[in-house]
Amino acid sequence: MPKGILYDEQAIAGPKNFLHPETKSLVSWKEVKQVWKNLHANPELRKKLRPEINDSWERSYLYNVPHDMREITHHFCSKSEFKIALENSKYLMETAIPVMERLLEFVKGTGFVVALCDVNCVSLKIIGDKDSLDWSKRANLVEGTIWTEEKVGTNGLPLCISLVKPISVYAYEHFGLVSIMAASSFAPIVYNGRVIGSIGMVAPYERVSHHTLGMSVAAADHIQSTMVLNRISKYHQVITDSMSDGVMVADINGTITYMNDKCAMILGFGSNNVIGSTIHSIFGKNPKNQFFINLVTQGQTVTDDYVVLYHGKNQVRCHITCTPLHSSNPTDMGSVIIFRESDRINTIVGKWIGRSAKMTFADVIGKNSKIQETINIAKTTSQSDSNVLLLGESGTGKDIIAQAMHNESPRKNNPFLAINCAALPRELIASELFGYEEGAFTGAKKGGNVGKFELANQGTLFLDEIGDVPLDLQVSLLRVLEEKSVMRLGGNNLIPVNVRIIAATNKNLEEEIARNRFRSDLYYRLGVIRLTIPPLRNRRDDIPLLAEHFLRLICQRFGQPLKRMTPQAIQALLNYQWPGNIRELQNVLEGAVQLSPGEEIDNGFIANYLGLEDSVLPAIPAVQEIQAEPAALKDKPEQTSEDELLMIEKILKKNKYNKSKTAEDLGISRQCLYRRLHKYNLL
Repeated sequence: MPKGILYDEQAIAGPKNFLHPETKSLVSWKEVKQVWKNLHANPELRKKLRPEINDSWERSYLYNVPHDMREITHHFCSKSEFKIALENSKYLMETAIPVMERLLEFVKGTGFVVALCDVNCVSLKIIGDKDSLDWSKRANLVEGTIWTEEKVGTNGLPLCISLVKPISVYAYEHFGLVSIMAASSFAPIVYNGRVIGSIGMVAPYERVSHHTLGMSVAAADHIQSTMVLNRISKYHQVITDSMSDGVMVADINGTITYMNDKCAMILGFGSNNVIGSTIHSIFGKNPKNQFFINLVTQGQTVTDDYVVLYHGKNQVRCHITCTPLHSSNPTDMGSVIIFRESDRINTIVGKWIGRSAKMTFADVIGKNSKIQETINIAKTTSQSDSNVLLLGESGTGKDIIAQAMHNESPRKNNPFLAINCAALPRELIASELFGYEEGAFTGAKKGGNVGKFELANQGTLFLDEIGDVPLDLQVSLLRVLEEKSVMRLGGNNLIPVNVRIIAATNKNLEEEIARNRFRSDLYYRLGVIRLTIPPLRNRRDDIPLLAEHFLRLICQRFGQPLKRMTPQAIQALLNYQWPGNIRELQNVLEGAVQLSPGEEIDNGFIANYLGLEDSVLPAIPAVQEIQAEPAALKDKPEQTSEDELLMIEKILKKNKYNKSKTAEDLGISRQCLYRRLHKYNLL
C-alpha cells in the first residue's frame, strides 16, 4: 500500500502495534471502524490522509453520500443497463478475461477476487475462488454494481479512473461504511489514448499485501499490450487483404507461414489453404520453378524480378520482390515475397504512357470537304477493332488522327502507345516491340524487358513510319498480327495480347512492295482500313482557320497577347505550297509570334521566313495618304515606285533614319525595307 496512511496515537484509539497497511495488518475490525469514525468526526484529522484520498472525501461530502450505509443494493444497474454496459465493453472483456484468469492462478486461496470494471465504474466481471466470491457478495462487490464517487463515495475504482493512475485504498480510507472491511488495488486500462476501464484486486483488509498494486498494474499493462498487438495485427490483415499485390511469408525451411487472399488468387490456389505447406511441395515438381525456390529458401534479395511459375497446368507470369527476414533466432528467419501480376503492371504502365493520347476529333481543325470526309470515315471505323493504315505526307497530322480514333473507340480507357519505327535503330526495334527475356543478348536488363505489344494490351498501338520497318522484322510483326500473341526475344512462351494496330507512313507502300522493300501480306493485314490524309496545299481554304487556331494556342503557351495576321500575310500563306504541311505552318506561326514586333504579323515577315519573292508583297502606300499613324496605311492600295520612294524618304527623315522604326511605320519587315532602300540607292 502507498505510504502516508494515517497514524496518530492521540486521535486514534488503537493498540501501540498498529501497523502500516503495506505490511500485514494487526489492526482489529473494531479499531479500523473507530479510525473511520474519527476521520468523519474530525476534519483536521482527515488532512493527514493522502491528498487524493482527502480530496475524494471532500467531494463525497459535497455529493451528499450517506457514509453510514451498509448496503448498496439501490446502486445496481438494471438488466437493460448492464446488458448495454457489457455490449459496449465487449472487446475489453474478450481481451481482459484471459488475463484475469491467469492472475487468479497466482492469488487463488489468498482471499482476493479479481475485478474488471468499465470507465463508468460498473463492475463487469468478478472472478475468484469460492471463499473469496462468497466474501465479495457480503461486501456488495458483485457484477452490475456501480461504484462511482457520487454514489458510494471514496473507493479505489473511481479514483483510479479519474486520476488515470494505479492506486490502493485501505479499509478506513473508504468513505462509506459498506467498504471499510475491504482493501483494493486498481490500475487503469488505457487504449487509444483514453481510459476504457480498470482492473483490480480486492480482499478483506487484513489480507492486504504490498505486492497487490504491482500485480494489478502488470495485469493492466498486459491487457493494454494485447489490445495494441491485436490492433496492429488487424491493421496488418486489413492492409494485406486490401493490397493489389500478393504477399507470402515463408520460414527458413520454405514452409509457408502467411499468405493473403490476393496471393492465393494470383498463384491459383483458390480456396485451398496452403499455409503450413512447403514451397518444395507446391512448386518443386516442375524443375522450371527452381529459380523461384532458390530465391525463397536461400534468403536472396530481389526487386521486381520477372518470373514464370508453373503450378499444375497453369503458368503464372508475375514480378516478385523477395526480402529476407533476419533474426538472431534462426527459427524466426525466412523471406517475405511480394507478387505482382505482370498483366496488371503492364496495364498500369501502359495507362501512364498512354496519357499521350490527348487529341480528339475536336482538335482536327478544318472545313474542307476532303478533310471532313477523312474525319467521318475515321470516326466510323474507330468503333471496330480492324487494323488501320494512315497514308499521307509528313506533317499532315496522322498522329492526331490516330489519337483521336483511340479516344473515340471502346478502348479509350486503356493504353495508347506510339512508337516511331524510323527513329529506332534496326537492332532495337524487335526488343522494343516484343520485349526480351533476361540474358537474351549482351546488355539485356536483368529480369528482361516488357515490349510495347504487352504494354498496349487491351489498348491501341500506333506504329508510325511503318514503311521503315526492316523486312526480317516484318515477318515477326505479321505473325503477331495473325496469332494475336507475342514471344519475347530469348523466350519460348507465347503471351496473348489484344491490341488494335494503327499504322502510318508517308511512303508509297505499293511502290515499296514493287521494289521488294515491304511485304505485301503485311500491307494487306495492316491496311484493312486505309485512310489518306490530304496535304495542306489541297485544302487551302482551311489555312486561315488553322492559322487563327495555332496563333491562339501559341500566344497562350508563350503568355503573349493574341496576335493577328494582316490580310497580305494571310495571302502569303495561301500562295505558299507547304511541303511540310500543317507541321510547317505551325512552326512558321510559332516563329512569327516570337520574332515579329507589335500585335500584327505582316506579310514581310512571312515572305522573309518562307523565302518568298517581293512580288507577292503589296507596295507601300503613297505620300498623300500619310496620316498621324503611318502604320495604319499599310493595307492601302498599291502606288507607283515614285510615290513609294517619296514615302520611304519622308518616313526615314521623320524617324531620324531609324530603320527599325521606319519599317514598323511602313508595315514591312526590316529585310524588306533594306531591299527597297537598295532598290532606290538610299543605303
